[in-house]
Amino acid sequence: MWNQIAISIQQGNPFLITILALGFFGSILLFERLIMLQLVFNIDFSKFLNNLKRSVQAEDLDRAVSLCKSASHTSLPLICLKALEAAERDPSTVRGTIEESTIDFLPRLETRIGMLPALSTLILLIGVLGTIDGLWQAFEAVEILDTTQKQARLANGITGSLNPTSLGLTICMIFLFGHQILRGLAITITERIHYGVAILNNLLVPQEIATYMPVAQQPYQEESVQNLPTETTETSETVEEDEDEDEGFDDASVEDIKDEEEII
Repeated sequence: MWNQIAISIQQGNPFLITILALGFFGSILLFERLIMLQLVFNIDFSKFLNNLKRSVQAEDLDRAVSLCKSASHTSLPLICLKALEAAERDPSTVRGTIEESTIDFLPRLETRIGMLPALSTLILLIGVLGTIDGLWQAFEAVEILDTTQKQARLANGITGSLNPTSLGLTICMIFLFGHQILRGLAITITERIHYGVAILNNLLVPQEIATYMPVAQQPYQEESVQNLPTETTETSETVEEDEDEDEGFDDASVEDIKDEEEII
């Protein structure tokens, strides 16, 4: 198979050359992401967090800053460095600084990783298209040739037409396998960064302590409740007295009117 592929490449098969070009580009992308995730973004998180805890608990922020600078210029040390600088300026801005730095950094872990599945699919489709084109040419050549040459030409045409699909499938499997490895590394680093950010919040963010004020008991409420019936009775008595006065006033006014009429 590989000899036939090499011969087809030497003959200038455009489909194989295109697949090789895309495979070269995908290989560069794969190794670049692997180096960044494994050697740049990935650090010894446990050791770094333990040293950071000791420095912050000892209130030695200068040592913590130097630890972050020496560990790495990206990943979790970069987030911790920005948080420490915010803690020195204004402790109330630490939480917002940590959130901004984390949201800004996390997308870098999966940068260009999603291109690998699309690239592998494109390579596979180009291989299938090359196979279809090879079969088409083989069947067209058979119609022109004599009967004695038809079998040999058809066999060679079918064999050569399978080369693009074979190469495309090989490169596609490699890229898909590499994508799964990169994806797993990115998820692992993301989880470790979330854990480190939680520890950083507990160390630097001032905790909000809720203060509960005891409600003073009001003994006079019972007295006021007890006094309510007396007040109501008093008000009812005053209303009744007013009604009696009104009735007495009405009777007196009627008698005066009658006396005046008799005098007239």
